[in-house]
Amino acid sequence: MRFVGLDNYRNLLTSADYWDSVRITLLFVLGTVPTGIALAVALAILLSYPTGKMAWFYRALIFVPVIISSAVTGVLFRWLYHPVVGYLNYWMVQLGLFENMQQAPNWLGSKEWALLAVIIATTWRQLGFNVIIALAGVQNIDESFYDAAKVDGAGIIDRIRHITLPLISPTLFFLLIINIIYSFQAFGEIHILTQGGPGRATMTMVYSIFDAAFVGTPQRGIASAQAYLLAIMVIVMSFINYAAANRRVHYQ
Repeated sequence: MRFVGLDNYRNLLTSADYWDSVRITLLFVLGTVPTGIALAVALAILLSYPTGKMAWFYRALIFVPVIISSAVTGVLFRWLYHPVVGYLNYWMVQLGLFENMQQAPNWLGSKEWALLAVIIATTWRQLGFNVIIALAGVQNIDESFYDAAKVDGAGIIDRIRHITLPLISPTLFFLLIINIIYSFQAFGEIHILTQGGPGRATMTMVYSIFDAAFVGTPQRGIASAQAYLLAIMVIVMSFINYAAANRRVHYQ
């Protein structure tokens, strides 16, 4: 072993592949975090209304993906995305989005679709956790706020916009931080579905660390430097979100 000082960091910061992995990671985060939180809030609002004796079943059904491992999620979506026997392309053809299976997307074999495929799988797996947290925030809102708004003639959209969303802002802030950290660290779905391909189309920073450390000729120094840079990026992003979003969070 030879001490190289800051050479590993210098090599990374001047590498086009490294900055490409940063770009892919940011696209992955932008694809998973806002979508996952928006879907979670919408489902939490729907589940907060009385649904009879089956309410517990619907909530448990949505939470199921959380207890499934990322490996199982990857295998499940590999079947769904299969270009020949996959149910996703089959139903897209049945709905008239494509004329036949040959015109449907090759989800895992195309650079244009691979990242979106991983985003969908990751968002689905994390959705149950987000819904449960958002549902707890929605159900914690005092009904008197809604009653007063109804008396003033506020519709359901106005009630959601001016009552629900401001009062669950601490919950949304928590989900934002947790989801950003989770998305930066996502690995299992990428490893099972694409292994960083095709053509580095899904080579996120975490998978790039794994690739450098354990695939081909190990470059443990480069991988360690990437891990430190990733940790710094997550910390910086968390502080930025805290400074920007905390001003809009209403705790009372």
